[in-house]
Amino acid sequence: MENLKSKVVVLFTAFNMLLTNFFGIFTPLLYVVAGLMIADLFTRAYAAGAREDEKVQSKLVIKGIYRKLGMVMLILLSLLLDYGLIQIANTLGIMVATKVIFTALTLAWIFVRELISNLENLSHAGMDLPPFIVKALNIAKDKVDSMGNAVIGGESKDENI
Repeated sequence: MENLKSKVVVLFTAFNMLLTNFFGIFTPLLYVVAGLMIADLFTRAYAAGAREDEKVQSKLVIKGIYRKLGMVMLILLSLLLDYGLIQIANTLGIMVATKVIFTALTLAWIFVRELISNLENLSHAGMDLPPFIVKALNIAKDKVDSMGNAVIGGESKDENI
């Protein structure tokens, strides 16, 4: 049993080191985002189960899981974008302050939206929400969007490729 515990600790440590190598100081945010994604699935099922006019449907749960997998792919694509841009910058001799700017913005974007989604699910289940939290998250959503626009140099004409 002690041997199994040691192996699990070694695997977890190696996995954490790998993620930290890629995500740097944003690794804790990655863990929080993953937790929020899982919580969103549970709050969505809770909301459906708490209402008389809805049922928890496996098809909708699967759709939610696919949506979360899509977000994981978005994080990975952002990481690849950052990696590619760093490689190009290094080749051209351009100094870059951070190696994960798009990944950080993507994590922040998903973080805020997952929090909002969890709160919407709880509201849908009939829970009252503190208005200041809803307002703060909407402000945060706008700030993350404006930071992303600032990084790319302004508003995008075609937001949905």
